[in-house]
Amino acid sequence: MRNKYLLIFALGFTILISSCSKQKSVTEQLDLNEVSSLIEQDSLYEQIIQSVEIVREVFEKDLVLKSKFKDLTYKDFLEYNKELSDTIFQKNLYEKFEAEFNSRMDSLLKKYKEPVDKKIAFYKEQLEKYSPSKFFSISFAGINKEYYSSMREVRQVNVKFKITPLQGPIQGGSFRYKIIPKVTKKSVASAGCRFSHYTKNPSVYMWEAPYDIEDEFESTTTARIKENYDFEYEILTARVGGKTYSFDDIDVPFYFELYLDKDTLTNYEYANLIEEQFYVKSVSYFDLLMEITNSEKQKVNKIAFELEKLIKEND
Repeated sequence: MRNKYLLIFALGFTILISSCSKQKSVTEQLDLNEVSSLIEQDSLYEQIIQSVEIVREVFEKDLVLKSKFKDLTYKDFLEYNKELSDTIFQKNLYEKFEAEFNSRMDSLLKKYKEPVDKKIAFYKEQLEKYSPSKFFSISFAGINKEYYSSMREVRQVNVKFKITPLQGPIQGGSFRYKIIPKVTKKSVASAGCRFSHYTKNPSVYMWEAPYDIEDEFESTTTARIKENYDFEYEILTARVGGKTYSFDDIDVPFYFELYLDKDTLTNYEYANLIEEQFYVKSVSYFDLLMEITNSEKQKVNKIAFELEKLIKEND
């Protein structure tokens, strides 16, 4: 009889232990005591429980979907999220991504790098051939103030620029300039200038100052302007030997123009040019990263990954 009671007690104790240790499915809603108990075990449960609650109504409306996650416990989902944030997982993920990206890029470059390089070389050669900036340079030479004859009031402020031929005489040209305070590094005025004088030696020419800066230049000197301002120039045209040189003489596609001042290009830059020039879908950094990330997540726990997607869709 005594053995019988011992057997019943042992069986009851086993059932009690089993019921206490059983992990609840994410499809089952926790009561307040269960929530408190889990958070006491691990504070990260708070975020896990809140995430699962986002799809609570979805589970109740779709029994087939609910059955899909019935074997996934709160603990499973917690362990899944912990592993994703682990430094080892992140390191392995990045290494796999880099290896796959480089492998795909190597294959792409093997086929398209040479024609892209030839295009770049061609456009650089053409720009050099027609570049007006190789024929003359510009520098700020001072200001000139014109006064009304009957009073000391300034009638007009002019800016003077020195034009220096670089490869022999020029017959004229045009350029734009910006006036930039050294303190702010932001342009405060700009203007365009054109001249049609035969120029063999460095010569100074004069144009009316931009309206935006005229009042300020009226009350200052050349020395102070040089001390406080920088001038930025863009040479637009140059007339030499009866021919006008201009960047308009060559049509450089915008996506190539972005990279012509670089000595070397990164794989990502090559990918952009290949896609634009040959209409070949290049390796998307973001798309590939998502592809590799999703693949690695599923290896950790495919059902947990599906729940994570469902939560994001309903958040």
